[in-house]
Amino acid sequence: MGLRDIERKLKINSAYQRKEAEVILQEIDQMIENVEILKEQLKKFEKEHGKEIKDNRDYYEKIALVREELGLPTEVGVYEWKDSPSLKDRMGGKGYYEELADEILKIGKSHMANTGGMISLAEIILQINKIRPGRLVSPKDVKKSLETLVDAEVIQPLRKLPSGVLIVEFIAIELSEDQQTVLDIASRKGFLTRENLILVSNWPPERATRILNEMVDNGIALKDESYHEGTKYWFPSLGQQ
Repeated sequence: MGLRDIERKLKINSAYQRKEAEVILQEIDQMIENVEILKEQLKKFEKEHGKEIKDNRDYYEKIALVREELGLPTEVGVYEWKDSPSLKDRMGGKGYYEELADEILKIGKSHMANTGGMISLAEIILQINKIRPGRLVSPKDVKKSLETLVDAEVIQPLRKLPSGVLIVEFIAIELSEDQQTVLDIASRKGFLTRENLILVSNWPPERATRILNEMVDNGIALKDESYHEGTKYWFPSLGQQ
């Protein structure tokens, strides 16, 4: 084969390669266009059936699979990958954090009678994920929603116990130093006994009894008397630590 034949063959191969590349690019463009159409259809569907999807675990999980196939975040109503959803992310006409804040307030209200208006951050995260089936709400997003409630002066700033447990207060409660000490000691198990409190705090029995009774009267603690295990004081606001 001469040099001219070799040159002609190289040109033919190059032309085929360019044509093949053009076809591939056209197919990619078509796929991208189809995906964008599907995304728009998904947006419309979620807008029309948002409440039904939110309330039904099976619906939500199926939509999450569709979103995963389309390369979208699995959180319904969120259409872009980002560190956390913004207030522009819409679902049912509300921003993500606004909706989350409303749900947190409902949790606080529903537990108020049993917790004295206080719940640990860990318990809120647990409860919010129970009412949002199929969706994992991160601690970061819960804290962000709580910050919006604090900024709006709906709740008090989070209280950090010496043990590191964060407490959310849904009503204005002025805890005394003694009551904070009791909560800190109880935060290790979620409960304590009077004897345990006396041992750890070095308080006289009368002081420990008085503080525990005050917390029971204020709905912060629950007194549980058992013949076999004696008297325990439970703190529902701490949840399952």
